[in-house]
Amino acid sequence: MIFTKISGNLKDDASVKSKHIETAMVKSDDLSKVILRVKSDHGNEFGIRLSDDEKLENGSYFIIDEGHILALSVIPEEMIIITPKDINDMGIIAHTLGNLHKPVQVRDGKISLLYDPVVEVNLKKMDTPFCIEKVQLEEALHYANLSSDGAHKHEGEGHKEHPHTH
Repeated sequence: MIFTKISGNLKDDASVKSKHIETAMVKSDDLSKVILRVKSDHGNEFGIRLSDDEKLENGSYFIIDEGHILALSVIPEEMIIITPKDINDMGIIAHTLGNLHKPVQVRDGKISLLYDPVVEVNLKKMDTPFCIEKVQLEEALHYANLSSDGAHKHEGEGHKEHPHTH
């Protein structure tokens, strides 16, 4: 069976709890995919093919039939949780992680990313407060994209003038 539309999310719809739920365990980076093959805890294989505007989340579900649904559950992953000391520290950390091309989540003044030993070494050198813990992500981590056209360019690859208003 191939699903082409997300039916909902378990956290938003208590009525589905009365249905028989098959669960497929996925990695957090699978949530950013539009084509995915999963195997449920019942041994059934399913395909997912979504339009670009639909985004998978932890708890996304699909209707198999009247009494059955397939729900996605994100496998908890080891994450680095960084707590910048101040806004200057936040800027330095963001610059460093950006140069390493790491997808991150910024929430409540903390930066979270999948565990990476290179990042851990750099954070220790920078004397930056962080911890490592297992986290079940609700959505895929994202790369920062501040451009209006979605392109990401490095120095020498092109330049776009930005008008300034004073």
